[in-house]
Amino acid sequence: MKVLSLHSAGHDTGVAYFEDGRLVFAVETERLTRVKHDHRCDVALRHVLDQECVDTDGIDLVAVSTPVRSGLLRIPDMDRALERTAAGALHHRTVCEMLGRRVECVVVTHEVSHAALAAHYAGWEEGTVVLVNEGRGQLTRSSLFRVSGGALKWVGKDPLPWYGNGFGWTAIGHLLGFGPSPSVAGKVMAMGGYGQPDARIHEQLLAVDPEVMNDRGLAERVRADLAGRPEFDAGFETASHVVATFQEMFTGAVREVLDRHVTRTDTGMGPIALGGGCALNIVANSVLRAEYGRDIAIPPACGDAGHPTGAGLYALSQVAGVRPDPFGVYHNGGGESRADVLRTVEGAGLRAVAYDRSAVAGVLAAGGVVAWAQGAAELGPRALGHRSLLGSPAVPGMRARMSEKLKQREWYRPLGAVMRDERFAELYPGQAPSPYMLFEYRLPDGTAPEARHVNGTCRIQTLGPDEDRLYGLLDEFEGLSGVPALINTSLNGPGKPIAHTAQDVLDDFAPTDVDLFVFDDLMVRGDSAR
Repeated sequence: MKVLSLHSAGHDTGVAYFEDGRLVFAVETERLTRVKHDHRCDVALRHVLDQECVDTDGIDLVAVSTPVRSGLLRIPDMDRALERTAAGALHHRTVCEMLGRRVECVVVTHEVSHAALAAHYAGWEEGTVVLVNEGRGQLTRSSLFRVSGGALKWVGKDPLPWYGNGFGWTAIGHLLGFGPSPSVAGKVMAMGGYGQPDARIHEQLLAVDPEVMNDRGLAERVRADLAGRPEFDAGFETASHVVATFQEMFTGAVREVLDRHVTRTDTGMGPIALGGGCALNIVANSVLRAEYGRDIAIPPACGDAGHPTGAGLYALSQVAGVRPDPFGVYHNGGGESRADVLRTVEGAGLRAVAYDRSAVAGVLAAGGVVAWAQGAAELGPRALGHRSLLGSPAVPGMRARMSEKLKQREWYRPLGAVMRDERFAELYPGQAPSPYMLFEYRLPDGTAPEARHVNGTCRIQTLGPDEDRLYGLLDEFEGLSGVPALINTSLNGPGKPIAHTAQDVLDDFAPTDVDLFVFDDLMVRGDSAR
């Protein structure tokens, strides 16, 4: 069966293509247009349909998450589809006009698409409790599902209070002057490490009318009231205590809900999966994993960028009866050919040479920064070694250079690190690996200090030998420097999505002091680009 799957409207749109249960190709619109959170799904659709690996004539089924861009899919009973999903149906089966013909179509409710992706990463294990938590879905801001008999069952709608979901993070960001962008939550969360929970702030946030989620006028009045109180001053020190307090409340609210629904057995807690943008909250993720004493399944593209794969997975598994194959994260586009990279590099007046692992490790050990692009990019917002900026976490000033100077981010935001599986196992014996950088770990003193957040933690990505080029580079770098990890942050300039092509990388970083560019088996010296 061949399935075309779309997230067609709203932010972070994209398209995916499945064949016989296998994810063959996917792409996020923003990577093609270089407009962050881009809504223009038609760009991604044209790109996917142009791929040689996509059989446009043989597509059997189209899946789409709500909301739906009706002009793109031309669903004749769109009103009925929205009516049914708004009433709580997990999906609506219909047809659409695409590719010059009529094709079967499954309209998947927004929250259900998130849940299907999370359940997939949990292996559809029987009894898995799936918490979908976001700013706003189609029907809810948070939803609970359970995997039962291989199917998703919707068991709870809006079980979380306002301070336990994405609306709360948006509200706190607005209160502190960060604006309404989907990127705000990540900026705000980073401040919490600099503060401490405050009982006075907790009491005042707890007293906010729960209807604040549903009444914009009330929300604005609450914001204005809180902004006038000294505990909510927008100065950084005060704001950090607000965020630390809110983080504690958020984590507690999520745990309370899961406590009521997760199954308990003689051997411990039952399976848990998290979906929606709030599953990127590494502080809460880490607390939950530690307190429940088990791993938690979280898709790396857990926000709306995961809908193209989530809707397709739901249509395959729950409608067509096809069990999808597991897939990892490196499916965003298909990478560039060597000829295309050479054309870009030479067109910029630069000279590429063959990749030399020892030379790259030497640049890093000497305090250089490497722009690293390998094959297909990562799905989701985390750089996981295919579109990364790499630097030594032992070189003083490296955090400021990479985060503040090159990426022009806020000074207080932390950086992640990547290390080989065996080094992680030595540092954190008995702990589950972290291939998607969705958990934080307390770093021992002196270990990767420039990747260490102010609270002593680091969000770590673990890497196995299947990612042979970066794995080999980590080994070589450690041999030269004695350092078991590299700083790994996303390969994007200020205000831009993660770079997708060699041209994007050079556009963002050729004028900067990046020391080396690596494109698969080619590399370019940074000083030649300036």
